[in-house]
Amino acid sequence: MAQQPAPRRYHRDPMVRKMWELRDQLKDTKTLDEALELYLKRDKYCDDHTSPASSELQEINQMTLAHPWSELYAQGKTLWNLMPGMMSGFLEGQFLKFLVSMSNAKKVLELGMYTGYSALACAEALPVNGEVITCDVDPYLESLVKKYISKSIHGRKISIRIGPALDTINKLADEKQSFDIIFLDANKDQYWEYYQVIMDRGLLAPRGTIVVDNAFFQGQVYHETRDSMGEGMKKFNENVSRDPRVNTSLRTFLPIGVQMIRMVFIMSHVCCAH
Repeated sequence: MAQQPAPRRYHRDPMVRKMWELRDQLKDTKTLDEALELYLKRDKYCDDHTSPASSELQEINQMTLAHPWSELYAQGKTLWNLMPGMMSGFLEGQFLKFLVSMSNAKKVLELGMYTGYSALACAEALPVNGEVITCDVDPYLESLVKKYISKSIHGRKISIRIGPALDTINKLADEKQSFDIIFLDANKDQYWEYYQVIMDRGLLAPRGTIVVDNAFFQGQVYHETRDSMGEGMKKFNENVSRDPRVNTSLRTFLPIGVQMIRMVFIMSHVCCAH
């Protein structure tokens, strides 16, 4: 008798969701159960063999999962009905931390703070004089995030800006700021507008990297059925692929739904240096 797969839960990968739907229609589910189990075991293997998150990140994760988001929204305390699934989470957080460390970044910009998980993950990899500027539109999140990041010695590296992301990045451009890593994780239907400001107004440092979350947006970018967010992500991906400022040999999609972008002149500058 086939072992039962892990309890069903929402999965960002549409293939897994379709496999669950198919399972409901089959009498003999042995082979499908085995396939699902393999897929979920791969996820668990990645988690088990990735460096553990700090205790402060674990606490943010636990708080995000337990927080009464629906009640807060019903009471009018948050602008949106925020959900735990909006958090970057363990694997992506550790990936961002690794990327920041590997690139010797000193300044990080994050669009879409939520509960501060990814901001703190990046801050943990920055030098003492490093800085993460993270922004969000919801005022409720500011005091919540400050409470938790203050428990970490790296929390002092994080500056929070509340307001629409487009307003924030235009102000940062006015201040002549630039960043080694820019993490896009705000409104998906505005990604292209964020990108244009970043590229046109010099927010990305010459050797910097743009990291794009939700690049597949639950599979909607390659599926015929899309909502406004999915359309926004599809438009963004297509427009970036046509942007001559982007080095196509350095534009990379990862299966966790992350896209990485670097500018074209970086490599030519490196080549000329030799």
